[in-house]
Parts: sequence; C-alpha cells; structure tokens
Amino acid sequence: MSFRKTYLLSILLMSTWAVSLHAQGKRVVTYIEDVQEERKSTRWTLTEWLRIKERMKMMDVWLAMFSDPKKDKFAPELSLQYGQSRGLSLFRYGDAADFQDSTWATSETEHKKEHGRLQFWFTNLVSSTTGLRTLDIDLGIEASFINRFMVEQQTLTPAAFPALATGTDKTQLSGVNLRIFGANEQDSFLVGKIGKFNRSSGFADSPFASTSGTYYGGEMALYFLRFLGAEGQYLSFKPQLSDAEKAKASNIEYGAFLEIYNVRFIYSLYDHNWSQEKEGVRLDSREQGRMLTLRLYF
Repeated sequence: MSFRKTYLLSILLMSTWAVSLHAQGKRVVTYIEDVQEERKSTRWTLTEWLRIKERMKMMDVWLAMFSDPKKDKFAPELSLQYGQSRGLSLFRYGDAADFQDSTWATSETEHKKEHGRLQFWFTNLVSSTTGLRTLDIDLGIEASFINRFMVEQQTLTPAAFPALATGTDKTQLSGVNLRIFGANEQDSFLVGKIGKFNRSSGFADSPFASTSGTYYGGEMALYFLRFLGAEGQYLSFKPQLSDAEKAKASNIEYGAFLEIYNVRFIYSLYDHNWSQEKEGVRLDSREQGRMLTLRLYF
C-alpha cells in the first residue's frame, strides 16, 4: 500500500470517528433535555397543587349544580312555628309638628307577645316540571301573625289632644318568599320576602286604629355546627297613606338556635318600631324583648 492510500484511509477513519462522536454527543444532549422536560412536567409544586385543587373545586360545583339527580325531584317543604315573648313597650303621643315638645304623653309598660308562622316551599318545582337544571333558587309562600298584650292597659293623654287607650295590638302578614341561597329550610340560606300586612293597633276610635300596606325584607340562617347556628330577619313596612299622612315601621329579630332532628329551638331578641302621623298628631311605638320559639320541619 502506497503512502498516499494510507494517508487517505487515515483521514476517512478520523472523519468517521468524528461524525460518530458528534452523533453520540447529540444523543446525549437530547437525552438530557428529554429527561429534564419529563421531570419538570411531573414535578410537584405548591402553586400547581393549589391550581389543580381550585380547578377540581369548580368542577365539583358545576357537577353539583347540573348533574345532581336530586335536583330534578319536586321536594315540597313545610314548616310551622309558634313562640312567646316578654318585653317592654314604649309609647309616645303628641303634636306631630314638635316632636320634642314636653307636653307629649309617654308611657312604658311590660307586654307579652305570641307569634306564629307557616311556610311552604315549592322546592325544585321548575327543574322537576321543565327538566331544566337550575340553580338553588326556590319559591315559597308564608302566613304569620303577631299579637301583643299589655300587662296593663295604657292610656295616653297629652295636652290639647284626645286621650288614647290600648290593651293589645295584632298584625297579620302574608307574602311570597324567594330563596336565593340554600338547598332547603334546614340549610344555611338567604331569603328575600315581599307581601301584604294588616295591623290593628288597639287604639280604637282614633286615626291610628288600623293600618294596612305592603312589606319587604329578608331572612337568613347560618349553621356553625350541624345542630347549632344563628338566624335573623328584617322587615320594612310601607303603609298605604294619603298625601297628608306619614308612617314608617320595621321589625328586627336575631338569635341562636339548637336543632334536633326536625325540631328547632330558637332564642332571639327583637326590636319592633312603628311611627305614624295623622291629622296633626304623631304616635310612636317601640317593642323590645326576648323570644322563645319552637319550629317543626316536614
């Protein structure tokens, strides 16, 4: 073999070896990159875990709203309640043009009250009749009464105005409820209310003998434990009046409850206010006290 052939063969072998080394180096680099990408994609991080957890939570909410077969069944609800209370009533009666007049008649006395309520809910009515999957929004109706009895009959006799006397007053309410949060009555819920009322103040033969009109408000309940929670209600009253009359009224009730099976025991406080102006005179009434209530669910 000549020197020239030996030289060319050496160059060819070196080139082949260099190409082989380059290919092997490329494979090594590619392998390292692939391994790093795989490890990166399977790496556990707190941020990614929180993101996945939130995504799963949203999926559970979506499935609960649109895939729960219980939502498709009409499940009417009925609740009955009765309660009694004791407290103080404060009356003020006098010239509507001068609320601070010292000639106003005032009286404070103890009272007893009783109240009752019936609620009926058309739970899942829309989804059961139309087949449409809806949110937890349900329609209901209710009727209630509130009777207040004075321990002693009250007589208000301001200067230059006729005397007023009362021993009791009664209020009846009926309306429509809309539950915008909560699956049922024995759940944490938020309810909007609207309806009509009639009130007999007990002040017979006076401009304040009776009042009627509309009311609106809301009710809510919140469970702290499966058997213990708090609830409250607010109502604002809009009496039907002439242009020369004025009136405003509100009821606030709030308290705690203990629930055993389908029975709820409620201890609450209340603050009921009424203010009316007619024929140049004004009558204010405020009731505050403590109330015990028993409610049954069916």
